[in-house]
Parts: sequence; C-alpha cells; structure tokens
Amino acid sequence: MAMFQRSFLLMSTRRVASLHPKTALLSLSPSSHGISRSSAHMFHRHYFHSCSTLWRRRPALAYHRFSTSTSSATKEISRNTTSDKWRRIARFAYYVRIPALVLSVYGIGYQQGIMDFAREKEVMEAKILQTVLAGVGCTSPEDLEMVLIAHEGEDWRTVLSRFRDKFQMFRAQDDERYREYHHRMVMLRDVARVGEKIIKVARSYVKSKLAEVVREAVKQLPPEVQEDENRLYEALEKIEEVEQWTKAMRHLEGDPWKFVLIPSVIPNAFVSEILPHRIFITTSMIETFIESDDEMALTMGHEVSHLILGHSSNRNSFEVFFRTAEILLLSLDPTEGLLSLAFMTFLASVRHVIGAEFSRNDEREADELGIKLCAMACFDTKSASEVFHRMHLADVESGKQAASNRTGLLSFFDSHPPSEERYHSLLEESGEENREKYEDTTCVSSKTIFRDAMNPQKLSTTDADTERARV
Repeated sequence: MAMFQRSFLLMSTRRVASLHPKTALLSLSPSSHGISRSSAHMFHRHYFHSCSTLWRRRPALAYHRFSTSTSSATKEISRNTTSDKWRRIARFAYYVRIPALVLSVYGIGYQQGIMDFAREKEVMEAKILQTVLAGVGCTSPEDLEMVLIAHEGEDWRTVLSRFRDKFQMFRAQDDERYREYHHRMVMLRDVARVGEKIIKVARSYVKSKLAEVVREAVKQLPPEVQEDENRLYEALEKIEEVEQWTKAMRHLEGDPWKFVLIPSVIPNAFVSEILPHRIFITTSMIETFIESDDEMALTMGHEVSHLILGHSSNRNSFEVFFRTAEILLLSLDPTEGLLSLAFMTFLASVRHVIGAEFSRNDEREADELGIKLCAMACFDTKSASEVFHRMHLADVESGKQAASNRTGLLSFFDSHPPSEERYHSLLEESGEENREKYEDTTCVSSKTIFRDAMNPQKLSTTDADTERARV
C-alpha cells in the first residue's frame, strides 16, 4: 500500500509539474486523495523538484502550459478590473452630478434671460431697474416717482421740459414738495454735468490704452501673422489684455449714458453691467458726503473705473465658481448630511473672506484709476480726496468703530479698505495725478478757450489773420 501511494505521488507530481503552481496544488491537494501528512510533505517536495527540472529543460512547453492553465484566472482578473473601472466611473458621476445639474440650470436660465431681454427689452429693463432701486431702499411709489434721469448730451431745457408736468403738479399741491423736487433737479444737473466729463475722458483713456496694448501685441507676433490681416485679428482676439480693453471700450461706447438720481437714505453710487451706460447715485450720497464738483468727479470716476477694469464680471465669475465648488464639496459629505450644516457655514465664511479680499483689491484699483480720470477731466484731485476723509469721520461719529482700527478676524470680512487709508492714499496720489499734468492734453481745450478769452489782443490778431486769408 505504501509503495502504491509513493508511485502515485511520483506520477502525479510529474504529470502536474508543467502546470502553474497554484493550479497544480489545487488539482492535486493531498487531502482530496486521502493522503497522510507525511505523504503530503513528500508530495510537495517531489512536486517542486519536478517543476524546477521540467521548466529548466523545456521552458517553451512550460510557458505554453502555464498560459493555457491561467486563461480562466486572467479572464476573472479582467472582469474584476472592468468592474472596478465602472465602479470608479459611477462614483465620479455620483459626486459631480449635482454641480453639473447646477451649471446646467444656470446656463438654461442665462439663455432664457437673454431671449426674454431680446424680445421685450424695455419691459425687462424696467423690471431690472426696479430690482436695482430696491437694493438701495427705493421701493415706495412716492420714492419711485421721484427717481430722476438725465441723458448724456441732452440739452438742459429738454430735461426740464420732460419734468414740467411734475413741477406744475407739485407746485399746485404742496410747496414743500415742490422745493424738494427743485432741489433734486439741481442735484441731477450737477450729476449730469460732471458725469459727462468723466465719461468723455474715460472713453479717451480706454482708446489710448487699447491702442497701446494692440501696438505692443503686434510687435510680439511673427512677421507672417502681421502681414495677414485675418490672422492678425484672430491672434489679437486671443490675447487677454487686448480682450480686456476691448470689453472696456464696448462698455463705454454705444448708447448715450444715463445719470440716475435715486431718492434714498442709503449713501451709495454704483454702475451695473446688467443695466449698461448708467451711473446711479443716491441723494443721501450727495447730501452726506459730496460738497463739490471735484468730489463728485472722483466718486463717479471711481465707479466708472470698476466697469472699465471688469470688476463686476470677475466678481460674478468668482461667485459661480465658488458656489459650484461648495456644492461639489457638500456632495462628498461622508455623513450623508449630518455635517452639511456646519460644512456650509464654514464654506460660506471662506467664500466671504476670499471675496472680501478680492473686493478690497478691486476698490484700490478703482481708486487709482478714478483719481486719474478725475485729473484728466480737469478737476482738483487734492480737494476731491476729502470725500473719503468725510466718510471716515461719519463712521466715527455714528458710533461705528473706525475701519482703520479694526484688527484680527473682523478685518478679513471688510469688503472695502478703511476710508482713512483710502483718503491718505488718494491724497498722496493727487500729488502726481492732477489737472496740471494734463493741461496740455485733455485740459487743453478749456485752457485755450480761457486764455484766448482773457487775451483780446491775441484774439484780434487771429481775427485779422482770418480776414487777410479771406481776401
């Protein structure tokens, strides 16, 4: 019996030596043949000896039998790999489905808004205007009736004729309201007069910057691109800086600008990309902080600078990106919603802090360009800077902590730099950006007119030269 078992083991080991070790051990397990532990030990010893001998003498045959015996195992591994691949794809789709849905809804809403605006432009503008006015507290019918609008280039007699009926109505009903309405018409006149000068120099500035950027960009392009007009335009459109100043030009050019005076207790001045070619300013802003045309010019130049520099577009892009990221991170919540509330609070704080940092930088950039526009429009920039000092004093007098003294975490949530800091920065900047710097460029027309008016001899000489030229 023992001899028979040994012979069986030897034959078995020779037969399976060419198989894969794992397959051989499974197919010839000693327990499946009723073999004792000592016999099993001898079986494994003879098996590995036979394997090494056979694979050393006949490697090609060993490889062939190894490949054939493992085909089923390879298929099983392939199936597992495919299953893991689809499982990862499904997991990825699970995480991104909500942000993708949000972006899709945003895109659909954006397209629908464009179509609605194109179909009913005046109706949509009126609705958007009501929303903008409500944002500064102008909601009652009495306040909406007192909203005054002046158009760029419009003769003031035409403006008065548009409001003649209201003048007569207020004068017949209530003298006090008539005087208030007359006072606001004077405000609107000042706003329109200063605003037109700011818009004029802003267009000039953007045109010069666009021309400068295009010239520098063309120099960097290859000669073959410069010679081909179509390729040149395509290359220029792809340059980021050229695109920025092209958008700024489009923001300023087009329809005449409108200057909107809003009756509100909230001091504010702003521009809006959804209602282009408009400058909004509240009566409280003028009555509380603005005491001269110079300060009005700096205020309006600051707001137009936001539009030129594309701050509104950048802010909207930031909001869309960050809110989408919030939704994506919330979809990764492993607690299935238990920590979502705390997570949302944390993300909202982070978004607010980052947004406030961007906003403070935008305000500083708008201050720098705003004082330049103010100087180009021939206003006194040093005197204009006082508006920010007045804002700082108003914060202190109203009981609010001065922005310049805020430290720690609170300062990270401020959307504007401290008014005192802005005042000192603008006061220093006014030493370089002032009307004397532009008296030979943008201020030359006014200066020439006044000089000629005060010099009758030069005027008479010019008239004599003109008369001789006619003869």
